[in-house]
Amino acid sequence: MIRIFPNKLVHSLQQQSYLGYLLVGQDPLLLEETKATILQFAKQQGVEQKQDLIIDTTTDWSQLFNELQTFGLFSTKQLFFLTLPENLSTTLQQQLQQLVSLLNEDVIVVLQMAKLSLSTEKQAWFTHLNQLPILQINCQTPPAEQLPQWIKQRAATMSLELEPAAIELLAYNYENNLAALKQVLQLMQLLYPQQIITLLNANQCIEQAAVFTPYQLVDAILQGKQYRATRILEQLQNEGDIQAVVLLRILQKELFLLLELGTEPTAKITQSQQMLATTGLKERFDQLRIWKNRRPFYTAALQRLSYHQIYYLIHLLTALEKNLKQNADTNAWQALQEITITMAS
Repeated sequence: MIRIFPNKLVHSLQQQSYLGYLLVGQDPLLLEETKATILQFAKQQGVEQKQDLIIDTTTDWSQLFNELQTFGLFSTKQLFFLTLPENLSTTLQQQLQQLVSLLNEDVIVVLQMAKLSLSTEKQAWFTHLNQLPILQINCQTPPAEQLPQWIKQRAATMSLELEPAAIELLAYNYENNLAALKQVLQLMQLLYPQQIITLLNANQCIEQAAVFTPYQLVDAILQGKQYRATRILEQLQNEGDIQAVVLLRILQKELFLLLELGTEPTAKITQSQQMLATTGLKERFDQLRIWKNRRPFYTAALQRLSYHQIYYLIHLLTALEKNLKQNADTNAWQALQEITITMAS
């Protein structure tokens, strides 16, 4: 299996043919563009029909397997887009194992997954898939630290040249919203053809369109990024899609996880100001199945917080939850902001 980012897809398709494709991620723009590119390429290879299937408990596997085996022999070449659920049951894994064994040059199969976990990579069907000429395309939204480079590369494909300050401004205002970012770059194409786009030019085109999730709030807090954490919290409040009590429970869960990570099995806590333990972390990370790319976040928090601070924050969240249940506390977001700042300090 070959792993690439969407911006390398056209080049990869021109270099060799593949038995299938695996799209990993949930970014709407990257998924849409990747599927469109694969479809366009498939049409050039003689594909005349395509099917979009969401795999679930009602999927007719017998019909699907029959179509995979017969289309190349008796009908027009076909493209299958198959969206897989996040949790793959044992039965579904067995069906996927059979599907992988049926991949051939007469059909094009595109599998789509929201994310790829270590446990999934160890499953038999994926191990088999990994040994075939399959192209895996990362369709995850670029994180904040990688977004400026993504903007620079996307702008280059559109014959746009932006000053570094203009790129930073776009990254700040359009984080996690690549669709809106694409639109503003298209606007710049119209307004500023064949010229270097300055910070002033960019500022005249943008509108605040960053989109955040509660888990990005958690990451910012763990990293100790107070300004970013409060900005995300304010955005979540303004959007109105997330209730304060939901964020409260997410933060509670993270605090208890930090306690579990920061306490060695045989350790004795002698004073409340004692810092959390950071020795033997790898074993506890493995035991709690924390992804490697998030381990530095937890390590940073463990190096910053003491037992006293953790217990104090848990007490604040418990009191806030009690107020929410009893009084429908209208100051819940303000209290969450104070807790967020304390956790990130």
